[in-house]
Amino acid sequence: MFGRKAAQKLDNAAAALHDAGEKVAGKAGGRAGNAVANAVIAPIRRQIDESCTNCSRGKCKKH
Repeated sequence: MFGRKAAQKLDNAAAALHDAGEKVAGKAGGRAGNAVANAVIAPIRRQIDESCTNCSRGKCKKH
């Protein structure tokens, strides 16, 4: 259904949510950003059969 480019965009969006939350409220904000990403982005991301694209580029903050 979706491909590598869609996976990369979703991974980047999740990372941006984490960074924005961390800028606003520190570590608690980063956790809140992750919670929002898990609720909104994760269901779509699970449908894509690609590993974390940020890990392969060395930019992952979760793994």
